[in-house]
Amino acid sequence: MSLHVRTAVAAGLLAVCGLALATPRPLVAAKSRIDFSVKEMGVTVSGQFRKFEATIDLDPARPEASKAEVIVDIASLTTGDADTDAIAVDKPWLDKLGFPKATFRSTAVKSPAPNRYEVSGVLTIRGKARPIVVPLTTAAQADGGLLATGGFSVRRSDFGIGGGEWNEGDLVADDVPVTFSLTLGPAAR
Repeated sequence: MSLHVRTAVAAGLLAVCGLALATPRPLVAAKSRIDFSVKEMGVTVSGQFRKFEATIDLDPARPEASKAEVIVDIASLTTGDADTDAIAVDKPWLDKLGFPKATFRSTAVKSPAPNRYEVSGVLTIRGKARPIVVPLTTAAQADGGLLATGGFSVRRSDFGIGGGEWNEGDLVADDVPVTFSLTLGPAAR
């Protein structure tokens, strides 16, 4: 086999391997979570979103080529209290009828250390888009899957969540911590 043919074959194999690494991994929804907490009159109220989709195309060899998109179903919010849930998804809060989805779409990905990423992107809630950087840590799973975990904080006022009397004093904190644990299946080959 000539040097040119071997080089072409090697380049082709590298390209295929690169594509395999960069193939989006399917979300394992039953093993994934998006949680939040908010302080209301000094008391922490915790909850989660039970329905969401995530497409994560993570390439450790070329993090700049990676992409992520998460779409959250606002109506799937639960705190374990039906009255609290009804208020949280109604106007003037998350407004599930007017804005049924919240989204995050990445615009850039950096990897400052192995298995650690800084995912810059746009978070859209209630039709308001804001830039955000989401720290992300990954851990390989025995089945070839990947566990992606991280957290960030959302300022309610940046997205028009709440309003009026809810923004006065310390009735409801403006900062809402969000954490996530996304179990991703093996990359398709």
